[in-house]
Order: sequence, then structure tokens, then C-alpha cells
Amino acid sequence: MKAKTILLDVDGTLYDNANKRVLPSTIKALEKLKARGHNIVVATGRAYFMLYSIEEITHLVDHYILINGQYIIVNGKTIYEDIMDTNEIEALVKVLQNFNIVYGFQSTHSEAISDVNPKVIEIFEEIDLDLPPVDINFYKQNKVYQMWCFCSEEEARKIEEIFPNYEFVKWLTSGFDIIKKGQSKGKGLNIFIDHLGIDSRDIIAIGDGDNDIEMIAEAAIGIAMDNSTDKLKEAADYITDDVSEDGIYNALKHFNLI
Repeated sequence: MKAKTILLDVDGTLYDNANKRVLPSTIKALEKLKARGHNIVVATGRAYFMLYSIEEITHLVDHYILINGQYIIVNGKTIYEDIMDTNEIEALVKVLQNFNIVYGFQSTHSEAISDVNPKVIEIFEEIDLDLPPVDINFYKQNKVYQMWCFCSEEEARKIEEIFPNYEFVKWLTSGFDIIKKGQSKGKGLNIFIDHLGIDSRDIIAIGDGDNDIEMIAEAAIGIAMDNSTDKLKEAADYITDDVSEDGIYNALKHFNLI
């Protein structure tokens, strides 16, 4: 078989958040992919420093599409990055504060949050991420690639109306990524393809969240985990098993990749 490029989301796809592990079957599947000459790409909303939950498989990864497509690493080198404007961040912060919403900032090597409360602690525990330090002035000293906020769907959509150039993309829990409109894993995938000159017909993508929709749509074969959101399942070409039930292994086996 001609070498394929497989894009894999982290939370709910490579990583079983509920059981806090990468399944042995997933590790086995990735090892078989490598042995057959396929390319493995991690495509996630996380930054590189946040990949500690999958550290046992990062040696198998060839490339990274990070922070929802806003930071791309190919063969160990950064080939693309897109940061938020400081003035726009300041305007977003003021509105989020007016709504009394906890928010956060994400850079390539660090992060921060505006406040910590029981709900925020619960959210980070659910996705098995370390709780960021509190620093409301983080954006004044650091490049910010995306923001987060922790609020209701209704509140997120109200703020989205105020900032039409930004999208609030829901986490699997109660959080939202705040990213520039038009930025996505799908856009990141296209930049990645153009950089390496890959045939788009050789791209396979697997994910489970709303932030995977554009990536799934751009791939030749888009696969949704059974634990995916309804929106992602609608966009997918194929639905595999749950992350906790060997979903990755079974999908790759189904398409004769391993």
C-alpha cells in the first residue's frame, strides 16, 4: 500500500480521558503504522508542552498540527504559526470579565488562567490536564495563539456575536476554545499538505470533537470515534468504536492500514 498520512486528535481519540491512559491497542496500532511506512501526525487543540498524557507514543509521531492548526511542526521545525492581536485579546478580556466568565490563554510553551473555581478544577480533571497558573496579564508578556473560556453555550454565543472575527469551539466538557474565524485543524492540514507536497487523497483523519470537523471534512477519509459529538459523526465518512473499546486499532484495521 502507498504510504498514507494519518492525523490523530488527542483527547477522546488517542487518549482515553475517562480512564487516563493510551490504550495498549492504540500503541500497537501506531507501531504497526510506522512499520508499514505510514506517517503519523498529532492534530490537537493542545500545545506541544501539553502532550504529557501521550508521552509514551510521541516517539512514533512524525509531525504536529497544534493549537487547532495555529502552530505546525514538520520534521521537528516550526513551519507555521499565527498569534492573536494583543488589542483584540484585551477587548475579549473586558467582555469576558463583564460576563464574570473565567478565561485562559495558551502559548506554545506556557499557559495561564484568570481564576480558579471548583467548576474549572473539575473540567481540567475531566480532561486530565494540569491546572494552569493564574495570571490575568499573561497576554501582555507572551504570544497567545488561542484563548479559552468556561461558560454556558448561551453565554459563548452572545460573546461570539460581539466578536464576529472569532469562533467559540466547544470542548467535550464545559470549556470553549476561542480562535480566529477561519483558523482550524482543517486549515492547518491544508498548510501542512502544501508544505510537504502530499497528495490529499492519501490523508486520513481521526477525531471526536467539534474542533475536528474541518479536519475530518478535508481528509480523504474522515473517521469519528463512537464517543464523538453528533456534529462530528455527521461529517465523518466512517464511525469507529469508542476510544475505550479499541476505536483507533479497529478503524486502522478496517481500512487495512495495519
